[in-house]
Amino acid sequence: MCGIVGAIGPMDYKPFLTGGLRKLDYRGYDSSGLAFWNDGKISLYRALGSVDNLASIVPDRHPGSAGIAHTRWATHGGVSVENAHPQRSWDKKVYLVHNGVIDNFEELRAWLRERDFSFRSDTDTEIIASLIAYYLSEGERPLTAIKKTMERLDGSYALAILFSGIPGLYFAKNKSPLVIGLGIERINCLASDYAPLMDVCSDFTAPEDGTYGLLTGNAVFAFRGGKNIPLSFEPRNREDYTFDLEGYPHFMLKEIAEGPKVIRHAVSANFDAKTGYLFEQSIISSLRAADEIVLLGCGSSHYAAEAGAAYLNRSGFRAVSYIASEWIHGLYPRSRKPVYVLISQSGETADLISCLDLIDGEGRSVAIVNAKDSTIARRSDHVIYIGAGLEVAVASTKSFLGQLAILMLLAGALRHDDAVPLKLLDAATSVEEVIRRKSEIDTLASECYTARDAFFVGRGMDYFASEESSLKLKEIAYVHSEAYPGGELKHGPIALIEEGVPVFAFIGNPELGKALRSNVQEMMARGAASYIVSSSSSAREGDGFVYPAVDPSFAVFPEVAFGQLLAYSLSLRRGLNVDKPRNLAKSVTVN
Repeated sequence: MCGIVGAIGPMDYKPFLTGGLRKLDYRGYDSSGLAFWNDGKISLYRALGSVDNLASIVPDRHPGSAGIAHTRWATHGGVSVENAHPQRSWDKKVYLVHNGVIDNFEELRAWLRERDFSFRSDTDTEIIASLIAYYLSEGERPLTAIKKTMERLDGSYALAILFSGIPGLYFAKNKSPLVIGLGIERINCLASDYAPLMDVCSDFTAPEDGTYGLLTGNAVFAFRGGKNIPLSFEPRNREDYTFDLEGYPHFMLKEIAEGPKVIRHAVSANFDAKTGYLFEQSIISSLRAADEIVLLGCGSSHYAAEAGAAYLNRSGFRAVSYIASEWIHGLYPRSRKPVYVLISQSGETADLISCLDLIDGEGRSVAIVNAKDSTIARRSDHVIYIGAGLEVAVASTKSFLGQLAILMLLAGALRHDDAVPLKLLDAATSVEEVIRRKSEIDTLASECYTARDAFFVGRGMDYFASEESSLKLKEIAYVHSEAYPGGELKHGPIALIEEGVPVFAFIGNPELGKALRSNVQEMMARGAASYIVSSSSSAREGDGFVYPAVDPSFAVFPEVAFGQLLAYSLSLRRGLNVDKPRNLAKSVTVN
């Protein structure tokens, strides 16, 4: 969600900080700000809306030897300049930016008020700045003040901190992403992600939770629990973090087009025709020995988990999927020997990290993530990387395909089924054909772009494609959309069908086609406008879109590609921001 960039050393800070924030645009935000440290004094700039609005109020050549910057996605307090970051303590001694949420901020606010502190904002972040300032006023040095503040904070935070009159760029990290980069020419940097740092840094580290410290232009000092700790820095491939539209008008369309490549990468990275599956044997052994495979995810990752669990069950292994934010409340029974599979594009999803807190010691954990060195990857017992490359558009597209491909490959490995990779390659080819015929989907979109409501229906595995496609319509086109198994419509939802309501029906399995077509007829009889999306093995004359047939369990892939392109086209026709839908963020780091 919120994005952080900071640096110390001789550089031109305005382009670095604002440029870094633009590279974090994918996270979603509603305000931004930055602060410069120069000869002991700190200059603060904040603005609502885009980073361009912030850049317009900052002098082009601003003196400074350190700086911090932030994009805010509102959690505590509304969207206002006073609530934007950087936040500062009342005495203007401490300035900081924060990604995360402090759960006990009200308690700390009351405690500080008893000591005559007052506040300008509604944010939990200002409480952190004021608490550090309190310990400074008690005679503590900056690092000790940070340490004592961390001991009192409940929640998640990645902090970049400047002190009036005290040189250095300070940091603290707990349950929110933070990367530190070693720069060139006496420059060191930090950020929420690698992307803002790639132009100026050569080697990187992602500190563990509980770490705090200090960056100077020449060194990085890190501590945990009051003890100095070593940090291990490694290089990163710059191409993995390049923001390039490569001729596409939007990142979402580019990333949809990359879907077939992601599926093929999942196959090549995890299967070899001569030697078989390439997963770590410990992963496969753990999954085979489990009495239950528990798949956890949020949003698109949850729908990938649902489809993956269904396929694992069909493969003879007991699997269940849960929404991570619900599972953490202990509402579901626990098995005796589970393996937990945590699915996340960013690897920083707060609800999944909370799941890991509960899983520790209870069962083995396997992470399926796209972001290397992310919190979920580091904390899980095993990790499988999706390898989808940078995904900039907020709505997940290619990562969903990669997640599901890996889950199906795991099922194939568990039952020694070498046909699964071939079926996935067929699915990738079918997805390519769907993308090639984008103009046909644009035509369908032109017929229903004014609709306020829509339905997606399917049976069997096609239902999971309906769920993910319905989510895309909500996220990107702001259309109220529902997904249902075909047989459930008559149990209540059909009451919502009105004249002209578009219904998109997925039929990838010929054996289930007859039943679903009957469901569609029931809705058409009540005025619905139906669009049947079918495989060539299930098609009938008059179907709205026919894609090349694949194994019915793998029809999810071309059907979801159709849903992604439909949402994209509808969003454009409605004049919306495709890559940055309102109220959403790419990396959801709050519970």
